[in-house]
Amino acid sequence: MKSSKTLKSLLIGSTWLAAAAGAAQAQEDGASLDVITVTAQSRSKGLQDTPISLSAIPAEKLQDTAIQRTDDLQFFVPNLTFTETGIGTNMFIRGIGSGINQAFEQSVGTFVDGANLPRAQQTRAPFMDLERIEVLRGPQAILFGKNAVAGALNITTAKPTDEFEGYLNASYEFEDEEYIVEGALNLPLSERARMRVAGRYRDADGFVENATLGRDEPGREDWTVRWTGEVDATPNLLIRAKAEVSQFDAVGRNIEIIGELPASAGSFAGLTYAEILNGAFGADASVLNTTQDGIRSSNGDFSNNEQQLYQLDAIGSIGDWEVRATTNMQNLEYDELCDCDFTGASVFNAELQEEYGQFSQELRFTSPVYEKFDMVGGLYYQTSDHDFADQILVPADSVLVPALNGPSPTGSGTLVADTAAARVATTDSDFYSVFIQSNFRPNNVFEVQFGLRISHEEKSGTRTMNIVASDLSALPAAQAGAAIVYAGGFGITSTNLNDLAALGDPTAIALTDSLGDFGPEGQLSDTLEETRFSPDIKLVWDATADLLLYASWAQGYKSGGFDFRANNKSISPTLQDSFAFGDEKATNYELGGKWSFLRGAAELNFAAFYTEFDDLQISAFDGVLGFNVGNAGAAEVQGIELDGRWAASEYLTLSGAIAFTDFEFTDYQNGQCYFGQTPDVDFNGDGTPDLCDFTGNSNQLVSDMQGTVSSDLRFPVFGSYELANVTDIFFTSEYDASSTYDPALVQDGYSTINSRVSFGPQTGNWEIALLCRNLTDEEVLQFGGDTPLAGSTFGVKSNYAFYGQGRQLWLQARLNF
Repeated sequence: MKSSKTLKSLLIGSTWLAAAAGAAQAQEDGASLDVITVTAQSRSKGLQDTPISLSAIPAEKLQDTAIQRTDDLQFFVPNLTFTETGIGTNMFIRGIGSGINQAFEQSVGTFVDGANLPRAQQTRAPFMDLERIEVLRGPQAILFGKNAVAGALNITTAKPTDEFEGYLNASYEFEDEEYIVEGALNLPLSERARMRVAGRYRDADGFVENATLGRDEPGREDWTVRWTGEVDATPNLLIRAKAEVSQFDAVGRNIEIIGELPASAGSFAGLTYAEILNGAFGADASVLNTTQDGIRSSNGDFSNNEQQLYQLDAIGSIGDWEVRATTNMQNLEYDELCDCDFTGASVFNAELQEEYGQFSQELRFTSPVYEKFDMVGGLYYQTSDHDFADQILVPADSVLVPALNGPSPTGSGTLVADTAAARVATTDSDFYSVFIQSNFRPNNVFEVQFGLRISHEEKSGTRTMNIVASDLSALPAAQAGAAIVYAGGFGITSTNLNDLAALGDPTAIALTDSLGDFGPEGQLSDTLEETRFSPDIKLVWDATADLLLYASWAQGYKSGGFDFRANNKSISPTLQDSFAFGDEKATNYELGGKWSFLRGAAELNFAAFYTEFDDLQISAFDGVLGFNVGNAGAAEVQGIELDGRWAASEYLTLSGAIAFTDFEFTDYQNGQCYFGQTPDVDFNGDGTPDLCDFTGNSNQLVSDMQGTVSSDLRFPVFGSYELANVTDIFFTSEYDASSTYDPALVQDGYSTINSRVSFGPQTGNWEIALLCRNLTDEEVLQFGGDTPLAGSTFGVKSNYAFYGQGRQLWLQARLNF
């Protein structure tokens, strides 16, 4: 049962009343805040000395709040948004992120121990044995390896120490039957060598009932093992090696069908999509559940992911300068099945396979901090091989077979029965860059920071679509016409269609003209070569001993590439023209400050920003079975971010953050309309409006306001023990969950509350805790769109929607040794 606003008010009010009562005591006791150290600018510096808008989450906070992955992190960091979809992953900072396309690089860069993890799927991997996570807002082009045009996650893993130590965590969640075991062991091997081994295992049943299959979803099983070794090779040279292997699998998805309306015309007039599937085609009765109630219908999905990360760091010195060489190798493989009609009827499936391999090498030079000057600079090289394949499968018992057999031409359904549209795509990339960031101090008050990264990238890509039998063998001769059905019914062009057109088939010729032509080689191919200059200038003013102010101007780029997801030429003149998309560019202006007061007991940080984005890369579901991909035009984002901490007393620390964001597309005329919306843009000039103008709209998943409030109360009991309570409140205004701005898919503003009570000795040897996450049991709409084929094939309104997990109750235990 949902908690009332009164409960929320009491919780918030009691927190601040306790703070007010402890304020005077704080000054008497000399309470002060712990210094948070970050590496956002390459050096280890205090958060208050770093002129960037960022949030830092230390290891203790990650443990206390059961933050497992990036989707958990978003409820503790305003202006960070993350969601999984049926076939992709979205992460946004300040409203900017990358859409659903396996070819896209990420607008929000993810960096682990300085190495770039560029694939969206890698952000699904769980966190383990970390020192901290830093969330950097705005373009981070200079000191990070690649892209990061909207911001970056800078993740630092725990390193070996000279002490024998370790820990073991065990957690169990009662509501949805989930358990996690994590541990680490630190071993000194000699006076000059040490190692750390960490491991994690998670098993979860899921929080949505699949009524078709009679099971809970999404079930998750993941494990990670990491080994890190260090050796002091010489007094001036540290060698660190790291190897990590992980697997993160899911069975099922948290998708429900909602918002169905009866067809207004045609042979199914008066019936909803669910009623058509059940009544006309005999689909399982579970499809009739089309309300948001934690119950879905589906024939089953899975996502199996494997990742290997290997890294070698050599950290030495030349004179007073630090020299660091970082070599990273990584590989990601996954295999997914998506029941992508999102219903318990047999309609179609999508299978996806991806393999990504990357090698990178960075050489970084860091000077000492001289009185007037210091700098960081270096060279970076990255090469990668990216292979992607997917198959849209129409099984023999699909409802599409009788549905298509009915209208003229008769027999169309039989042609596509037990067939697949099979896509193969590749991208190879080589990236080179040189970067420098210099700090000049004309006096002890002002500092001028100048940064520049010059990069050069060469990419080559291919894509092919073939219509084949479901086992991926060649089509039987009797089904050669399937290519025409895929093209005419689902907008999927193919090499088969080209072959039929070459033989003079008039229908195939007309369809290749309207959808595009693969050309004589039977595949699309292209190359890109770009040289980019990314500058960053900051003016930093130490206004007082406790107040730092800064102003910055920065530009960043996100690489263009080759579209993996489109099924036809869309609005482009030809299929070849639709294949490549260009760079995304951001120009950011920012004013900010870091203020410490009350003799170190309180901090307040603020940032005001204005960002211009040009040629935004977008990927919008076309309402059938594909995506319209390209560069959308331009957008402006402006906002204010505030965060602070206060040691209200020796026992109580309060913290909070709030972000106000105003996002507006200033040029977005190639938007995909939702089903039932009247197109108003004739983008390709053929006299028929086919798209919607979203100029003036905000972006998908962008809230005008987000914020957090947290209290950390710890006090001694029974002499040598400690009782603690950590309460976190997250709140957000409404946002559009769909990229088409469907009014049926708007998430209203909401708030969530997490609260944890723990008990253990003050020495920290062990701890036991009870954690309630999402106390108010909010089931949040995270993402949605038109149910595939409902509108385009059956003429009815239907939406799919991803909902987040409700209330969770965790029992946690930790042993430190």
